[in-house]
Amino acid sequence: MSRIPFENVSSAPPSSFGNAVRPSPLFYLGATVITGLLAASYAGVLSGLYWTWMAVDSYYSHGFLIPPISLYFVWQKRAELRKAPLEPSPAGYALLAPACLLLLASDSLGLRLLGQFSLIPMIAGLILIFFGRRHLALLWFPVVFLFFMIPIPPSITQSLSLRIKLLATDSAVHLARLFTLPMVRDGSYVHFGNDQLLVGEVCGGLRSLIALIAFGALMSYISKTRLWARLLILLIAGPVAIVANMLRIFGLCVVAYFRGSQMATGRFHDVSGILIFVVAFVLLFSVEALLRRIAPQLEKAPAPTGHHASQGGPP
Repeated sequence: MSRIPFENVSSAPPSSFGNAVRPSPLFYLGATVITGLLAASYAGVLSGLYWTWMAVDSYYSHGFLIPPISLYFVWQKRAELRKAPLEPSPAGYALLAPACLLLLASDSLGLRLLGQFSLIPMIAGLILIFFGRRHLALLWFPVVFLFFMIPIPPSITQSLSLRIKLLATDSAVHLARLFTLPMVRDGSYVHFGNDQLLVGEVCGGLRSLIALIAFGALMSYISKTRLWARLLILLIAGPVAIVANMLRIFGLCVVAYFRGSQMATGRFHDVSGILIFVVAFVLLFSVEALLRRIAPQLEKAPAPTGHHASQGGPP
């Protein structure tokens, strides 16, 4: 296996390259060529992602936001990345090989999902090969977060959307009955008096569920709480999305009961689509604020001073 060329620069400032060696121009040239070839290979995959995000009533209209958010966290780690030693690792090929196989299977079998999923191990493998384990450890979240831009197969979304919609609708009807509003659910319809309300796919809640789980992952990563609290934030993002959607359907039922289904499916329907995210954000931020008080992030112990370090401890 040929070695990636580097130049020994023991005199280089630590702030630029840490304690490692500085890559030669050939290194950058090779990285650029390989990145360009892979970008060309993934042109069809990226095009498919774009048109999925752009589709009418897409469950992944938030997909445009995911790459910029990941890039922002890479930029945020720029100082640590400059200090991290460059230690190219052949372990990256263990990720690169299956990623290439997935990409080939995607092209030969016409399964776009395989090619889209191969992006993640491909990126992680390239980081390992060119930069090393330390860089991948620093960039694990920006890489993993890209999963939220990859669409779930329609065969799964249709079944999942129906289940979530019926759960939220049934819960909204039970809540309406607690407020003495006589309502009956029949499939996707809610009957009351001489009127009825159809809960369509747009109100199913899957779109908001996927987007809010991504937001929960983001909040979990940046939260200044302990590990168990951050995991809790991630786990409750899904239930919070379902509860918020249930409250939306409940609001639609109340408006339909008092003002008619035509008004409920008009402007109020559009406004409630925004309110569902407002309610979910308020719930998530409230939980995170409570956890910050209960389980704040432990402060790192200060590094020993030069004098203490040289003496082996306090005098």
